[in-house]
Amino acid sequence: MKNRTVASLSMILALGALTTVAASTEQAPATKPKMHDKMDMSHDHMKMASEPHHVLAMAYHQNLAAFAKALHEQTMAAGPLNLDFARAAVSEMRRSFDQMKQHHQEHMKGMSADKHTKMTGMMEKMGSGQAEMNTQLTDLEQALRAATPAAKKVSDLATRLHKHLGEMAKMHEGC
Repeated sequence: MKNRTVASLSMILALGALTTVAASTEQAPATKPKMHDKMDMSHDHMKMASEPHHVLAMAYHQNLAAFAKALHEQTMAAGPLNLDFARAAVSEMRRSFDQMKQHHQEHMKGMSADKHTKMTGMMEKMGSGQAEMNTQLTDLEQALRAATPAAKKVSDLATRLHKHLGEMAKMHEGC
């Protein structure tokens, strides 16, 4: 009797295992298209990331971040604010921002209508991010127009801009 019980339990367990395997096999085709979609997105992303206007826009973004960091570091120094340096840095930041924006727009123009549709959410985030960068740059430019700009204010503005640029870069990595 004990052997029959063990044999019955073994059979039940074996049937349960087969049922589980069969159920997971039935679900596998449903997951394949999702994986295929991810591969297509990855391929599309790689193709898009190598487009010349995109490459230039990202280079200007990095340049903008480098100048924001340099300005922050210079304004954190114990001495007085070096106005020539600060104004030259902000001027280059503005130029880089304008070039970044121009190449981003050219990149968007080259996209198909289908890609535009897929990227609507991302494009809205990019647009609001660029608007925020523009505001921060304008604030920096205004701060440096003062007869004696406050180094702390310039440093804080440069820090905010540098942080924002980092967030924008992370957002881009996530797409």
